[in-house]
Amino acid sequence: MSILCNLQNINLAFGQKIIFDNAKFTLNKGDKIGLIGLNGQGKSTLFNILADKVNPDTSQPPFIFDKNKELFTLFYVPQEIDVHGFTDLNINNFFLSFYPELYQLHLKLEQVSHMLTEDYTNEKLLDQQQNLLDKYESLDGWNIENAYNSYLNYFELDNNAMELKDLSGGEQRKLALSIGLSSKANLILWDEPTNHLDVETIEKFEDELMSSDKTFMVISHDRYLLNHVTNRIIHIDRGLITSFKGTYLAYLEHLEEKEKERLKNLNTLENKHRRELAWMRQGIKARGTRSKKRVEGFDNIKSEITNLKAKSRKVAKLSLTHSGKKSKKLIELKDATIGYDEKILFNELNITLYKKDKIALIGPNGAGKTTLINVLRDQLALNSGNRKALDDLKVITFDQKRESLDPDKTPFEVVGDGQDFVHLGDGSQKHVMSYLENFLFSRDQIKRPIYTLSGGEKNRLQLAMFMKQSADLWIFDEPTNDLDIETIEILEKELSDYQAAVLIIGHDRAFLDNVCKTTWLVQDKKIEIFEGGYSQVAPYLHALELEKKLPVKKSKDPSTENVTKESKQKMSYKEKERWDVIEDEIFKLEESIENYKAKLAAFDFSSPNDELNQRYDKLNTEYKNEESQLEKVYKEWEELSKKEV
Repeated sequence: MSILCNLQNINLAFGQKIIFDNAKFTLNKGDKIGLIGLNGQGKSTLFNILADKVNPDTSQPPFIFDKNKELFTLFYVPQEIDVHGFTDLNINNFFLSFYPELYQLHLKLEQVSHMLTEDYTNEKLLDQQQNLLDKYESLDGWNIENAYNSYLNYFELDNNAMELKDLSGGEQRKLALSIGLSSKANLILWDEPTNHLDVETIEKFEDELMSSDKTFMVISHDRYLLNHVTNRIIHIDRGLITSFKGTYLAYLEHLEEKEKERLKNLNTLENKHRRELAWMRQGIKARGTRSKKRVEGFDNIKSEITNLKAKSRKVAKLSLTHSGKKSKKLIELKDATIGYDEKILFNELNITLYKKDKIALIGPNGAGKTTLINVLRDQLALNSGNRKALDDLKVITFDQKRESLDPDKTPFEVVGDGQDFVHLGDGSQKHVMSYLENFLFSRDQIKRPIYTLSGGEKNRLQLAMFMKQSADLWIFDEPTNDLDIETIEILEKELSDYQAAVLIIGHDRAFLDNVCKTTWLVQDKKIEIFEGGYSQVAPYLHALELEKKLPVKKSKDPSTENVTKESKQKMSYKEKERWDVIEDEIFKLEESIENYKAKLAAFDFSSPNDELNQRYDKLNTEYKNEESQLEKVYKEWEELSKKEV
């Protein structure tokens, strides 16, 4: 296996905060890496080091970044892309903003082309234009451009008239996916690529990563994606970089075994410590004969216990509080028409939300999910129909908009409102330091300005502020974006155990599966209701996607029927035989694929093991083979349908 790069002696600190402490890391050609760790531990920083955007601190021995000169080429796709900084670009050529040399050639070509409109026979200008085009081609510009536009079409972002500044968050992510997937570099760095994306797009992206022969590293909180597309997990924890070869689920199992081993060792050491402590406390006579070696051993045991305790996995402690109202029915919409101006998003909608509902709200971007939330919150009136809600209904929305966080204030100041104690929704109070430590903030971070926190840490702070309150209905809009996996899992458990209404807009499939008992699918101006989380809806969504791909039979135009018949080539005898059975084969393959999807969705990964992973991988391979076969049969059907029987 070829090594792409090797990093040794990585040391980096921002003030008192240590990011890397003599860490090391080797990257091999063909690695498909999931990069995980608590927010603020250095995931994005490691990407910036690899991309030569951040230099580690000077140290002894010195930092080493050994790159394979023949193989190492890198492309970095950040969390956010600057669609406002390139006003002279449009959707079709925005990829140029990531290629400075190609971008400059583009500007010069635009300038020369404009000059040629006024003097189109100017030989000097024509030569200059040709030289620029040759240079563009030598940098592989045309191939990158064609691949980029192909991916735009693949992700259904092919509206040429759309302005960059008007793109939604999801559309900007599709733009970023197209840019990253069209890169010719050997190593692609993906930083939270699936934020703000609908499930359909995420699955398309997964398919591309799974079929790609490129080396890549991905920072993601999407556990489905991490388990499906990676073959190696890199974990950044307390300044060190740990490598594990295998899937994300296998890594979780590995962590569980390590935790059991840690607890066992801790128990042994604590027993030994008690015996040695009793010996150390013996009378003066015994102390006089005490051996120096044994005293040193006692101190070592205390140090080992401290280290073992420090290695335990930290988890956030979250707590939602309910207003205490007894009514079961919270909100009811009857024959509701909802929309803006003349654009109707929902027509004759009838839904009811009850006290203990755990609802996943899913659907394509722009289908009306946010609009529906505004109606439920009574912030948007119905066009027609009735909305009935509980008196004094208290709805709280967690939407991750961080504009309310004053960057110059500290977490202590914004959460405590100038007081030492947090007053919680259930009437209890807690010291601000203790409350924020439950959300994995260190004492140092609690007193630091908010602008020094990472995006994920700000998100966790927002979560801490929201959870001070009590509500009848909690609405979470993309709650897992920017959260680390450890915090997501704790939030998941808290919401699962919560005994009041929760509505979640999200695309984190594992999160929706583990929390929600009902799914509302927004489509075609109505809501389809499914019992269960995302897995219950997945077969239906895949069936809809398959339906889009089916050939559409056009109605015959009598005036052209004779002409068409004359121009059609006739089938051979073998082709007629094939035509008689091919539709049955398509039907059986479609049925088989749906069965595979149902079996894959039914897998329980709550207690992963090698046998379970192997069974899943085998079933997933068979499923992909069936899909590939169906595509071939579709193409064959299309070719035969052009001929006359």
